[in-house]
Amino acid sequence: MDRIRDRGNIKWAGLMLPEHVIALRKHAEMENYIERPYLDDWELEAIQMEIEIAYKSGSNISVSTWCKGRINPYNGKILKLDHRLNLISIEGPFGDERIPVADVIRADLMEY
Repeated sequence: MDRIRDRGNIKWAGLMLPEHVIALRKHAEMENYIERPYLDDWELEAIQMEIEIAYKSGSNISVSTWCKGRINPYNGKILKLDHRLNLISIEGPFGDERIPVADVIRADLMEY
């Protein structure tokens, strides 16, 4: 008797409706969502001091930002502090990044 040849899992792929796929993606995003950390005045002042020290000394810095439920790390040297637009320009390994100051939740000097 010959073996039955079927399409395996391919035959089940058509059962996922687009609405189900969207709902599953939203559910996965909500599971990985991180609340924005609360920073008091002391922590904000410490972040500002770290950024200013790194800028004036030309040291490398590690900056973490919170955006839409995710924490994004940036590493490199600060090229420019734009007080008018409230942006920090960081020269990193993948090019220059412009970071809004309001999104910064952590800043640490990097020592090599």
